[in-house]
Amino acid sequence: MPVLDFSAFDFQFIVDPLFYFQLIGFISMAIGWWANSQKQDCKFIHGNMIASVLTAIHLGLLGSFLGMANQLVNVIRFRLCQSLKNDDQPKLPSWLSSPLFMSVCFSAVAMAQGFLWAEHWSEWCAVIAAVVMSFSLFFLAGSQLRLAMVASNGLNLMLSIYLMSWSGILYQVMTIAILALGLMREFSDYYNDQLNQNVNEHFKQNSALASCNAAQMALSKD
Repeated sequence: MPVLDFSAFDFQFIVDPLFYFQLIGFISMAIGWWANSQKQDCKFIHGNMIASVLTAIHLGLLGSFLGMANQLVNVIRFRLCQSLKNDDQPKLPSWLSSPLFMSVCFSAVAMAQGFLWAEHWSEWCAVIAAVVMSFSLFFLAGSQLRLAMVASNGLNLMLSIYLMSWSGILYQVMTIAILALGLMREFSDYYNDQLNQNVNEHFKQNSALASCNAAQMALSKD
């Protein structure tokens, strides 16, 4: 009976720190996929907040201080956005809880991070993605928020490719695909609803016209 020879396998990758750096990224990727497949905005935001924490650790270990700082700001942004949408949370001062104020502040922080630490054009793509999400999280919801996430992930994909973050590349590509499929389903449902409404209205109009013609014919016979 043949015996599996484990000596033929090279397990040296287990002691390679890069393996664990990438593993953290893959865990973040799995959580992000789960979050982006949720229809409820609360689960969508909470899941992305957890994924951002792990992604910050992952990017920091890969050597991108800007990417790490950007993701940590994402955590704060997701948390504040969740607080604003949760009526049970303590109320903040009106000027501090203003969506416009928060969006401008987070965008300014992202731009400042870019000027301080960006060393490659792909890192500026991550900065632009942060600005897009700074406004999207506070002003958009539903399909519009997910469309903004598609654009944001497309920009972040550039940084993942530059850093050779395999989990980041796979995460962003699959996230774009998941969000795009969800948007296509929503558009298809909306289109079908509109089509059904138009058919029903057309049927009602034809029925009314037929009734009117029948009444006119009855009057003409009289």
